[in-house]
Amino acid sequence: FKPDPRFEEAKKLIRSGAFGSYDYNPLLDSLEGNTGYGRGDYFLVGHDFPSYIDAQSRVDEAYEDRRRWLKMSILSTAGSGKFSSDRTISQYAKEIWDIKGCPVP
Repeated sequence: FKPDPRFEEAKKLIRSGAFGSYDYNPLLDSLEGNTGYGRGDYFLVGHDFPSYIDAQSRVDEAYEDRRRWLKMSILSTAGSGKFSSDRTISQYAKEIWDIKGCPVP
């Protein structure tokens, strides 16, 4: 695996302090060293980075076209169906945990 130069630039920017004084060393170590499940970059963040950057570029491009962005946003919301955390918890309570809700007075 040869890291994408943009991945190396991103790590360099993180090290520069551009995002504040937070200690990012554990994060960077998990990408480069032998930490994090026994080896660096266990979740292949570096490998996936080019496709992430490419996808983000497409997002930026879509956002610049306000009409397109609005349409995409509406379709995305409409396509999410009946998902909600309340419905999900209620369904789990009923179908998995076999418990009844406690009404709030």
